Amino acid sequence: MSGAQTSHLLPTTARVDLAFDRGEGAWLLATNGDRYLDFTSGVAVNALGHAHPHLVEAITEQAKKLWHVSNLYRIPESERLAARLCAASFADVVFFGNSGAEAMECAIKMARKYQSASGKPERFRIITYEGAFHGRTLATLAAGGQKKYLEGFGPVSRGSTRCVRGS
Repeated sequence: MSGAQTSHLLPTTARVDLAFDRGEGAWLLATNGDRYLDFTSGVAVNALGHAHPHLVEAITEQAKKLWHVSNLYRIPESERLAARLCAASFADVVFFGNSGAEAMECAIKMARKYQSASGKPERFRIITYEGAFHGRTLATLAAGGQKKYLEGFGPVSRGSTRCVRGS
């Protein structure tokens, strides 16, 4: 660990010197006892809030049975959820990912695959906003185009065209 580094965690973000002990609905409780309204929802991950009793019960029941099964096998719960999502939306199929970057990679790949299958493989470019952040994979970093995230990772993945944000 370098002299300036205070943690063994890879410094991928500038962390605020604030830690949370628990959450209650839309509220976070810091280790020092202060309460904060969770406006970030864990950067859009905890949209259902924290520690809802029904969700805690469902997670506890599942943890008593299985923690994880590879998607190499059928997962009936995932199939039921996918069917419910499709019934309530425009979708015919659902992709469950592990992160926003994985979802963005899927979107990029699906758009490219659609164009290729339609006989237009030359249509591979993705339009993004200048300065946007889409994730930490090579393709999502390229889509954002921010030098501070791209520097040191070699040639930028091809296929992203940035649109300058309007003022």
